[in-house]
Amino acid sequence: MRSDGYSGTLADILRKRPMCEICHVRPATQLHHCIVHDMKRYHKELTVPENLMPVCEICHTSLAQSANSKKVREEFIDEQIKRGYNIGAWYRELPLKVKEYWILQKEQT
Repeated sequence: MRSDGYSGTLADILRKRPMCEICHVRPATQLHHCIVHDMKRYHKELTVPENLMPVCEICHTSLAQSANSKKVREEFIDEQIKRGYNIGAWYRELPLKVKEYWILQKEQT
């Protein structure tokens, strides 16, 4: 747990960021594995604050799949870096066989 009492749990993430980070209109009720989608094999490594985006049910399940777009992923990564997460380092440590080059280039400044 960080010194500010933030543990990165579902409740903490939704408490600190209560609005949907896609539409910015509705309250967030779910967490979306944004940068890398959840995989049973790597669930523990992917279900971390770096990868979890608060979203409303409508944005999470829309037929347009806006939650899965590259634009949403890019914007989320930029926000996570502003929040202090080193996304490039986290992503490099994941045990994935194939990685996306553009994510590897993301560094905390």
